[in-house]
Order: sequence, then structure tokens, then C-alpha cells
Amino acid sequence: MAKSEKTEQTTEETREEKPPFEAPSYCLLCGVVGPALLYGHWVCERCKNVVQAEALSKKRKIEKEGGGLT
Repeated sequence: MAKSEKTEQTTEETREEKPPFEAPSYCLLCGVVGPALLYGHWVCERCKNVVQAEALSKKRKIEKEGGGLT
């Protein structure tokens, strides 16, 4: 049991040493490493551009087919 107590202490110490906001965050879509954020929610510029382009494409397609707001 002495070993398990030691491991618990070392894991607790590492948690205390490195607060969550200092850990690198990852893009929610592609997983690329990004800036250190408190909650780690981050989307890289490339993924933002891709999502915006897809949304615009779908919007134009709907408008072209006559399904837009009337």
C-alpha cells in the first residue's frame, strides 16, 4: 500500500504544479495544438475558414434552389 500512496501523492503534486490554463489546448475539429487556454476550447483559423466556407456554400445552394426566406 505504500506504493499506491506514493503514486497518489505524485499525481496530486503534478496537478498542483501545472494549472489547467497552462496546458496546451487542441483544435476541436482537427486536433492541432493551440494556445494555452483555461478550458481548452479552441478552433484553429484553418478550421474556422473551412466551416464558414461550407456554411456559405450551403446558404447559396438553398437560395439558388428557391428555399431561401420569402
